Amino acid sequence: MTYNNIMLVIFFMTSVLTVSSQSNFQSQLWVTKILSNTLDEYTPDGGIACKRHGLEYRQGLKDLKLWATQMYDASSKFPTGILAGRSYDFGNFDECLKTITTGLDLSTQYCIISIHFLPTTKLYPHYYNITPSNINPTDSVWESTKNDSGLIKIQRNEINTALCIPSSCSHLDLQTTLSPKIISAFHKHQLTTTVTVNSVHCTTQQELQPPKLLGYRIFWGILLIILLLTIIGSLCDVYKEEGNQYNYKSFFMAFSFPANVKRLFLASNKTENLSCIDILKTHACVLIIIGQRMLYSTGQPLQNPKNLDEIALHLMYVMIRNGSLVVDFFFVISGFLTFYFLYDELVNTKIINVPLLLLWRWLRLMPVYGLMIAFHTFVLLHLADGPLWKKIAIQESDNCQNNWWSNLLFVNNYVDADRPCIIQSWYLACDMQFFIVGIILVYFVWKYQRYGVYLMWATIFFSCLIPACVVYTHQFYPTFLSYISILNYLPEHKSYTALYVPSHTRSTPYFVGIFAAYVYRYLKLDKPKFRFPYSKTLITILIIIYPLFLMTIQVFYVQEYNLWLSVIYTFMYRMVFATIVSMFIIICAINGFFKGLWLRIFIPLSKLTYGAYLGGLSMQLIQVASMKSPTYYNDSLLLWLAIGDTVFGFILAFLLYTLIESPFDILLKQLVITISPKIIFKSKKMTDSTVPRKITLRTLRSR
Repeated sequence: MTYNNIMLVIFFMTSVLTVSSQSNFQSQLWVTKILSNTLDEYTPDGGIACKRHGLEYRQGLKDLKLWATQMYDASSKFPTGILAGRSYDFGNFDECLKTITTGLDLSTQYCIISIHFLPTTKLYPHYYNITPSNINPTDSVWESTKNDSGLIKIQRNEINTALCIPSSCSHLDLQTTLSPKIISAFHKHQLTTTVTVNSVHCTTQQELQPPKLLGYRIFWGILLIILLLTIIGSLCDVYKEEGNQYNYKSFFMAFSFPANVKRLFLASNKTENLSCIDILKTHACVLIIIGQRMLYSTGQPLQNPKNLDEIALHLMYVMIRNGSLVVDFFFVISGFLTFYFLYDELVNTKIINVPLLLLWRWLRLMPVYGLMIAFHTFVLLHLADGPLWKKIAIQESDNCQNNWWSNLLFVNNYVDADRPCIIQSWYLACDMQFFIVGIILVYFVWKYQRYGVYLMWATIFFSCLIPACVVYTHQFYPTFLSYISILNYLPEHKSYTALYVPSHTRSTPYFVGIFAAYVYRYLKLDKPKFRFPYSKTLITILIIIYPLFLMTIQVFYVQEYNLWLSVIYTFMYRMVFATIVSMFIIICAINGFFKGLWLRIFIPLSKLTYGAYLGGLSMQLIQVASMKSPTYYNDSLLLWLAIGDTVFGFILAFLLYTLIESPFDILLKQLVITISPKIIFKSKKMTDSTVPRKITLRTLRSR
């Protein structure tokens, strides 16, 4: 072969390779196009019925039959906004499941398919390098889809898309027949893919109307009876006769709506100096409702999740993100009041009937709490529907059907904590367990007064040490830092069940509250004329320090994880926060702040925090679980939702208080007075305002 012929062959081969390379390059498609082509060609397959119905659907679609076209129209076609962080395309849930298939032997089913994708090193060798802080628009698109370990970053390598298919095709049919097709299609373009189809993300037409159990009818029957009792009691109250207070009408009058409204505004002389506690409880409850809305809003599917990257480090959101500390308001208050009332009882009577006290507390909590458990168990699943309804609401109902007993025993923060019934009820379990330990601690402080201070200090120290050890052992962050993701269920996280909800990791503020009550009692009795100098300045400083301290959590969002920093922060931060709250209470109580108008405003609101906490957060759950399209996130929408949540939460709490909580509280006291007054009441003055506080510790209710 001559030299010219050899050069000609080399030139020809080079040209072929160049054209082939350009062809391969030009054949690369963006992931949404690959997915769209694959789903468009997919015919539902699986079992015999599934395959037959899949062929019927495909033929009906070719013939443009209405039912088949509606199924196709309801399915996602071409997911958009992936690079902006929008990973959900819900299609049209209602159109799919309301498709009429009369005359056919098939019905429809709506499913969400989750797809995670990564480019191979052959496609993009630099994918697994460290992501630069700023991505250049001229960089490869794969730079923006890199996995980011940051807790506040939105991932851009996930697609959740919807399909409307025959109900005879199970989620396993989709997993075994559709998954290989998607994986193969992506593999042709040098993309590694995992496809997941979960049963909780598939909904059939039959599941839109689950069967109503007996508990559903009993729940509404009980509410009807309570409403009738309220009407009868109100009439008896309006037309009551003087001197006829303890006749048969007294039972019905306990349900008097006007009387219970008046009772809501009734103040107790025993706690008039502690009116700042009512302010703190109301403040904490409002913050919890707003914070929960913030977490739901940022965790749910969004149209514009990229905005979260931009606002994530704003100071206002950092405060909310450290929202687990807000619950500590209640723990401090509960510990403070436990010591305040129980120590007085020991001084006056030298004895505590512990079983009766615990029974009383359990009975006080149960009317509203039991009603909410029944609501979540039997009623919640019938209230709405949506793509996420099975994952959130029906799963909540299933959890309550299986674990209701752990809620009644107040051990649900330890027993099946990863499958909670009423997710916010972990607080009630903690508070009840703290109360039991608090009784023992207060008794020993009273019994061995010489060593009481040292005992309380030791208790606080070990309560700080235990969560620090947990963080060190599991290498956790100090608190749960991520968002409450709708499809990434919060209780499934190890840090939630091992650090966030157990009593042994949350007890510090309760014991600090007990010590604060000890200090307050000492100042009140031993130094009755003592007043804090520059009290207004001190209060102002505490009010300024409080939000600044909440912002300290930001350090864990802006730098890499540091184990010892997490351990030290865990050891200190709950104690410091509880100390700030305790100092606020003591200064206000000693110097007599927040009286008069403050009492009239915040006493009724503080009494409603129990119902607002239980009921208001449950209503948020329903709203999020029933969403059928991604939400467009912005500050004004968040503000509007937060205001609505707060107002609606307290309206619902008002109804719970006047119709259930207050009437059953009155009946319980009447029952105790009738059965065993000598056992319980040591004081001759048994007024409505002093009895529940001194003997039953009404203010220690878990709110």
